[in-house]
Amino acid sequence: MRAPMRALVIGGTGFLGLNIVDELLAQGAEVRVTRRPQSITMLVRRRAVTFVEASLEEPEKLQRAMEGCDVVLLAGAPYPRYSIDLAASLEEGVQCVRNACNAAMAASVPRFVYTSTIATLDHVSGRLACEDDIPPSMPQGSVYRAMKWAMEREVDDARRRGLDAVTLLPGGCIGPGDLRVGTASIIVGVIRGMLPWWVDGTVNLVDVGDVARVHVAAAASTPHDRYALAGHTVGVRALLEKIAQRYGGEFPSVELSAAEARARALAEEMAAAPRRERVPIPRELVDMATTGQAVSNARAAADLGFSPTPLDEALDRAHAWLSRFSIVPKRG
Repeated sequence: MRAPMRALVIGGTGFLGLNIVDELLAQGAEVRVTRRPQSITMLVRRRAVTFVEASLEEPEKLQRAMEGCDVVLLAGAPYPRYSIDLAASLEEGVQCVRNACNAAMAASVPRFVYTSTIATLDHVSGRLACEDDIPPSMPQGSVYRAMKWAMEREVDDARRRGLDAVTLLPGGCIGPGDLRVGTASIIVGVIRGMLPWWVDGTVNLVDVGDVARVHVAAAASTPHDRYALAGHTVGVRALLEKIAQRYGGEFPSVELSAAEARARALAEEMAAAPRRERVPIPRELVDMATTGQAVSNARAAADLGFSPTPLDEALDRAHAWLSRFSIVPKRG
């Protein structure tokens, strides 16, 4: 009888990580989850997992947590809460990913799965973007995209040094488990009439369950080391209109240009940062929308069985989760 897969999920207390944990458990894996003192464990502690005290700032603890694992899934790397300090964001993000990669190599982990973002792809015209569209230099004008690009390069460097790593590039994830309300803030903002302005562009949305299933599939050997999980490509206007029509709410009345939106989002973040408050539309979201593009899912579909849940169904799953916790009203 084949022994169950032993997996460590870094970021398993978070949105995507929780869904990866569920998929691993559904497939009979033995699951470890890293936990920091400030981790919110309300949901994952109900699962049959083993907690290990470790963080990306603690390479020795990471290595011990990885010992004996068949796969390590890094689904909780840092990202900038505010887009106002590129140098600090780069230093933190690159060092954390470096620590994880080095720990995996020291622990002789057979497989390392790293979660990045579709937003790191280079912009193309005349065709769908794909995994091979890697910008030759760090993206300019976006702390989020620059940080994620640099972190990916750290994984690439570890791969050249012998780490068996695969990088996954999901679009904006929506669905159950989003306690911190990330991409789903768009849904909440429309329904509750909390969006004071908007900027048109293109976003990629994908059901978090689909992304979790691909993560577990990527724990096995794959013919490629990068996979785009863009899901659905949709215009911002069309998305906001769909949300308002489907669940109620208000379409924001003030439309800004890309330049105006970047400046407005940055100013609001700078005002909110001293109090660590959230802003209605973060600069990160503006950057993703204004540089967004249609991306091919073909490689992930062929190699990993990626089949995106229909967008309306994915939105309904996200809305059901949000209404369950009274973040938005239930549908009438």
